[in-house]
Amino acid sequence: MDLYYSLTSPYARIVRASLLEKRLADRTGYHVVDPWSDDAGLMQVNPATRVPTLVTDDGVAITESLLIVHFLEASWPDPTLVPEDRRAEILGQAGRAVGLIDAGVQTLLAKRFGPEGVDQGVLGQRRSRTITSTLDRLESQPPEAGGDLGALAVAVALQYLDFRFPELAWREQRPALSRWLERVAVRESLSATVPQ
Repeated sequence: MDLYYSLTSPYARIVRASLLEKRLADRTGYHVVDPWSDDAGLMQVNPATRVPTLVTDDGVAITESLLIVHFLEASWPDPTLVPEDRRAEILGQAGRAVGLIDAGVQTLLAKRFGPEGVDQGVLGQRRSRTITSTLDRLESQPPEAGGDLGALAVAVALQYLDFRFPELAWREQRPALSRWLERVAVRESLSATVPQ
């Protein structure tokens, strides 16, 4: 398998952490790319130039982090990232985490590429509300502190906010969630993939 990824993409980081948790990192080729520069290697496997892109041993390109993890789970069920007895709970947590990441990424893109003041409009306010309400939900209902997909995705989302939006200072208002992240962030799959 080959993974095309950016060092700062939270979506790619979910896949990288999942590969480590599933002990598949050694059988994966890693290709760091810049999706904004029309990287030729990435364009060849994914014309949309999105990361992450996983190319299977059969040459099939799979995109979207949760679809890639689904493929990994189906192909290598042990160790599982989505235990059957907690499937709905874990997938719900992963979905909330990706929603939080989406709101953060769209906010970042609007600031970088949108007109001045774009975040003051309806969409900007909606993204801000999504971030706040999701953080509040996670404060009252954090995932279990393990290596399942829900916990990994939530940790990646929170550390993405730390990385890109330190001014949010979300930890001050949510001490339980901050303590949860400190416990989970020491996992090798997360500490080895921290964005630089």
